[in-house]
Amino acid sequence: MDEVPSLTVRLLGGPPARHGDAEIALGPAQRQAVFAALALHAGRFVSRKEIIDAVWGEQPPDSATGIVYTYVSALRRALEPVGEPLVASRAGYRLDLPKHQVDVHVFEAELERARAHRLAGEHRRELESLRSALAQWRGSALNGIPGPFAETQRARLNELRMSALERRAEVALHLGGYRELVGELAVLVERHPLREGLHRMLITALFRSGRQAEALAAFDSARETIIEQSGLEPGPELLALRQRVLDDDPTLHHQDQPEHHRPTQAQPERPPAFVGREYELGRVRHHLSALLDDGRGGTVWLDGEAGSGKTALLAEVLATARSHTRWVEADELTSAVPLSLIADCLGGEALEDLGKTVTELCEAGPKVLVFEDLHWADEESLLAWQRLHRFTTHLPLLLIGSARPLPRRRTLDVLRSRVDGEIVSLPPFDGPAVAALAEETLARDPGEEFLGFAAEYTAGNPAYLSELFAEFAEGRELGTAPHGRAAAVVEDHLATLSVACKRTLTSAALLGSSFTVADLVGVTGRELRALIEAVEEALAARVLETEGERLRFRVPLERSVFAANTPPAIRAVLHQEIAATMAGSGAPADRVAEQLLQVGDELTARWIPQWLLDNVGALPTGLAVELLHLLSHQRNLTEEQHQSLTGELAALLLPEAGTSAPWSATRALGAAQPWCAPLHAFARPAVPPQRDAI
Repeated sequence: MDEVPSLTVRLLGGPPARHGDAEIALGPAQRQAVFAALALHAGRFVSRKEIIDAVWGEQPPDSATGIVYTYVSALRRALEPVGEPLVASRAGYRLDLPKHQVDVHVFEAELERARAHRLAGEHRRELESLRSALAQWRGSALNGIPGPFAETQRARLNELRMSALERRAEVALHLGGYRELVGELAVLVERHPLREGLHRMLITALFRSGRQAEALAAFDSARETIIEQSGLEPGPELLALRQRVLDDDPTLHHQDQPEHHRPTQAQPERPPAFVGREYELGRVRHHLSALLDDGRGGTVWLDGEAGSGKTALLAEVLATARSHTRWVEADELTSAVPLSLIADCLGGEALEDLGKTVTELCEAGPKVLVFEDLHWADEESLLAWQRLHRFTTHLPLLLIGSARPLPRRRTLDVLRSRVDGEIVSLPPFDGPAVAALAEETLARDPGEEFLGFAAEYTAGNPAYLSELFAEFAEGRELGTAPHGRAAAVVEDHLATLSVACKRTLTSAALLGSSFTVADLVGVTGRELRALIEAVEEALAARVLETEGERLRFRVPLERSVFAANTPPAIRAVLHQEIAATMAGSGAPADRVAEQLLQVGDELTARWIPQWLLDNVGALPTGLAVELLHLLSHQRNLTEEQHQSLTGELAALLLPEAGTSAPWSATRALGAAQPWCAPLHAFARPAVPPQRDAI
């Protein structure tokens, strides 16, 4: 294709078309939308239907075809000073222009070069390519250009730009340019306050520049901003970074590292204690034996929610085959780099000839390739993984992929459906598995009641159970708010949820054991449509589940983490306001009481004592005793109210002779174990029998 030296197309800021140093007037916004669609497909014909879809979407005007003809004719006249780059044919229209004269294509080409340098471990050259890519931007992408095509491209290009900015800062930090980075990162965190990666790099750059106090101040500012704008605490990595700065962690200082490409990561160590999963272990071991004993390849797909123990199971199975195994894990960063997962596992040469690379690898002996967390993998790596699956039919190759069932991705669903190997799913731990894990973890018998509580509080999630048992073993009181370590695990598992969804769940966690969307509207004051979108996301992610016409958290521990995101003082006020709204609307007494129990020792609203005296007979015994016990200790009661409340409490605590006090009454007298507090505040499972289930 011939160059048109005097024509420059700029879709990343500035006039869309230039003739030398002069702007070419392309006309109205919709005419510019046609030009943008042609420029983004420079060198190929774009059909009239594609142009109509790009400009108007699903509802074009009846005269759209004629309008397109008029727009193209006008564009051809506007471009006459540079020749005739706009070509028409029966196939459509083509902007006959080399891609290197369109800034978007130059930007994408430089990103591709940066990716290649990254895979080769050439970080300085990667940094040069990233700088060259970002230099193409002179303003906003497709600024002022309307239409669904432009909107989609604008979002895509802006996300690519942010990824490139973050990666450029990351590489520069890696190479020691932390002093020069501070100013740039300070601007970026101000413009993009919810991108925690930028905050982490700014704090690290300040620390490495010898500005520890400013690094801590940057953390405080980041935490305050994130909480204010999202309603959530920062993620565990950012929280851990503060402690590393305080400890003057030697590993946080800059260390010169030779540039090289490490094609595979270290295999995880065998877990010190592994319980349950006998069937799943047996299935994966069957495939490993077929490979090592008979040279037969195969494919295993491991399904399981976050924390179900996929990594631990594979580490247990493959502990005896470490020399035969290559192991890689996808994450958010690899998802932005095409084929990075394949290159990390098999080396850069696999990008040139995958079949040759795998064949030569297997000639040296049977091989196991483990690809973890494929839900993060880029599209190109998933397609290459499907090709690897085909090689298992004639090579001594065991291909293992693992993924969470959510977030759902169409490509991943299609790939999983086409795997004719074995799909092994990891369900939640059942009672015997929970007991076995406790036996391996704890030095003392926690008792059947605690094990039942743990199983229901965590919904049998092994990672959650491990953290719960660890805190129990350390003698910590498992109060109403989960300790930092368990909360960090939960937040990591739910990291893929949108900010809007997390904010909605924080409000939902205050509504009790179950709630409706209407309850959420009343608490949040947000529009129904926005709430429904957030609720649907939470249902798809299996954080919420339906209970008849109501909703509830599937995992009580996750509910407690979201509830803890609201400061205790504010939480106490909100629970009393919610209870007042429920009582005023005629909600069942037990639901109102459940809200009041969340308040704890701060039951200060004046309406509560009389409401309880009027409704004590409508409450289950356990709820009534707990609420009476809490309220009878409040200092703002009148003498008459105090006598009435203690009288009702005494009547419930002193049943007829021969009847033992119910569990909740015993708890009210102080006989309950400290670990039962989460039961009272958040979970309330139906064990033992006298406890009221949520």
